[in-house]
Amino acid sequence: MMKKYVKVISVAGIMAVTASGCGKEQESEPVVVKEFEEILPDNAKPVIVRDEENTAESTAAMDSMEDTETSAEAETETEAYADRIAGENAISYDIESSVYEEGVVHVEYPQLTGMESEESQQKINENIRNSVLNHISAENLSFYELGYETATKGDGIVSFIFRGSENTVGSAYPRSLVKTLNIDLNTGRNVRLKDFADISAVVSSLELADGYMVLNEGVDMADFSAFLNNGYVTDYAMTLLDYDIDFANPDMVPAGYTAIRNNHLILFVEAEHAMGDYVELEFEKDL
Repeated sequence: MMKKYVKVISVAGIMAVTASGCGKEQESEPVVVKEFEEILPDNAKPVIVRDEENTAESTAAMDSMEDTETSAEAETETEAYADRIAGENAISYDIESSVYEEGVVHVEYPQLTGMESEESQQKINENIRNSVLNHISAENLSFYELGYETATKGDGIVSFIFRGSENTVGSAYPRSLVKTLNIDLNTGRNVRLKDFADISAVVSSLELADGYMVLNEGVDMADFSAFLNNGYVTDYAMTLLDYDIDFANPDMVPAGYTAIRNNHLILFVEAEHAMGDYVELEFEKDL
């Protein structure tokens, strides 16, 4: 009987050992790793976590910086030259047109009105009239016409540009006319190029053909520069010093003319007829 039990136990032990051995020989299933996006549902949206307090502080700081930059830009802006020169003595005035006619001569010119000082106003108006009508001789003229535009109506300076044409008897074509006047309203004197512009900078621009635009239609910048620098002007500095009408010297004939428009220097250079007799230049730099 004992032998039978031993046999049964032995068989059971062998079966247990066999079962255990078989379990060790089985390979474990590989671990499946999925991308994070595959786990999310189809309609999932990314979640952004913000620190609301810090975000508000950052936004406020950026707004403050922008306001500071805007204020700094506003502070760096300066008044236009024609207003700035007035200082605390801004002049109030209006402009009216007057006409001079004699034979074939027809000239329209400005006169100031409404100034507080009638004496200053009368003096300025006399200088305007005399300067515009000076050197006009009706002899041998078939016609002479001149009109004007107000280039700048400032608190301290008024700037006028006169344009027109004349023709002499027997001439094949008329000649274009240009004159200008820049007037200091506080002193009553005219303002010439040498009084308000950087002559050395103007000379450099003309020599290098840089820093200005040619406004005459059909006149090429390169052609004008070649004309100017091929012996027409031998000494820029000396020529520019003789620009503009001088109220104190009415018999002087200017070498050229200047005006102030949109806070820019406008230069009129006498040129050959093919270029319009005068070439109008506008300099890019603010006064």
